[in-house]
Amino acid sequence: MTDLRIEKLIVECDKHLKRINSAHLKMTVFMPLDAKRYQQLSDDEIEHIDQFLFRFAKLQDAMGEKLFMLLLEFLKEENIRNKPFIDILNRLEQLGLLEDKNIWLELRKIRNNIAHQYEDEPQQAAEALNAIYASKAILEKIYTSLRISYVGMRDKI
Repeated sequence: MTDLRIEKLIVECDKHLKRINSAHLKMTVFMPLDAKRYQQLSDDEIEHIDQFLFRFAKLQDAMGEKLFMLLLEFLKEENIRNKPFIDILNRLEQLGLLEDKNIWLELRKIRNNIAHQYEDEPQQAAEALNAIYASKAILEKIYTSLRISYVGMRDKI
């Protein structure tokens, strides 16, 4: 049995991941950043960063706001919509769908940190960008693991 909502969400998440990977690849020529290099970014380089940050946030939001709950609903967990987010993370971890909830919480912290950096603070902005850039593999691993788990569960039903 498939869940059309999850299937559509996976297509959306796959698109985000594809664009994250494209931007990440284009960023390899100038990453990691320091304050001086950050201030010298070209318009094209800034566009790659913007694309990366936008899609990273979109993928993380799609997972955290939708995919986690939909997977638990697919597994017939009760009252998921009424539970605090930390309880959802705990349940995903208990079920083995999320390796470590603290990794997810750290990814959120890294992402939120970039939102608080300003162009007049080049060192902090560079450090925040470096952290989120380095976190791409972790976000991708979590998403890919959830995707594979869902497909495996779906195919058994």
